Amino acid sequence: MNEAIERVIAEIAGEKSDGASSLALRGLDAMEILCAELPDDPTAALDKIRGLAMRLDRLRPSMAAIGSQAVLAATRAAAFVADGLPPVAALSQAVRIEREMLGQASATIAGLVADELGPGGAIATCSWSVTAMRVLLAVRPSRIFIGEGHKLGDGLRAAKWLAARGIETTVVPDAALPEAVRGARVTLVGADQVLSDGSVVNRSSTFSMALAARHYNVPFYVACQRIKLSGNATAVIEESHHLFGDLPAGVAAWSPLFDVTPAALVDAFFTESGRLSPAEAGEVGAGIAQLRAELYARA
Repeated sequence: MNEAIERVIAEIAGEKSDGASSLALRGLDAMEILCAELPDDPTAALDKIRGLAMRLDRLRPSMAAIGSQAVLAATRAAAFVADGLPPVAALSQAVRIEREMLGQASATIAGLVADELGPGGAIATCSWSVTAMRVLLAVRPSRIFIGEGHKLGDGLRAAKWLAARGIETTVVPDAALPEAVRGARVTLVGADQVLSDGSVVNRSSTFSMALAARHYNVPFYVACQRIKLSGNATAVIEESHHLFGDLPAGVAAWSPLFDVTPAALVDAFFTESGRLSPAEAGEVGAGIAQLRAELYARA
């Protein structure tokens, strides 16, 4: 693999504060770079495309969207090759289409949520999510409460982005998010991955927000692109190794970057495919999981 691709892969692996969809776009960057070294032979070229897609799929298991996006691009490229397109043109066109679809997805989701919720009121959220930010900008709530934790600055980054666009935003520590939920009309988060049963893998503190939303009878919504619907049955949870600094002997640290919110606590998913129940989200994910299985079987 060439140096440019290795550099992109290292950046994706090391980035801990950006959202899964942004990192999925970086994965598409790596696939686009691959075009320059594809052989003319279709079989050999598809082997290279599948190899990179599988590498991206394994790179950040907690953020399955990175791999799902690569799997979709590789599947589309293989279909183009089967239709007679040269490998370079096939992969280039597949990446372009996937990039355009990913860009349009957030706008579609934002419109769906804005139509359902209408403007005004307070909304509680956490973390940085491109889709969630665009949704909040479309809804124009009167105030947003956003959680910050792990010293990663993702919540503060989101708050600054929203404030710069005229939306009053209050940053709260993750531990105070349940109280923020109590004063909100809706809780809305993005997702790093949706499992096959509709459970949501997202920045840790999401589960506590969902529990608080159920307790206070506040709707809990998830806004995410379909590449987040991984179809995986379980999640691998990454940890932060920098939250507590150096610790003395005998003191261990456990600081998960993500948690898993059970499907039973989710009122609805909003994707570019529309408003989905947890069961429907699991069904869409099953389709992506099938494409992933077929990709690995042909490798």
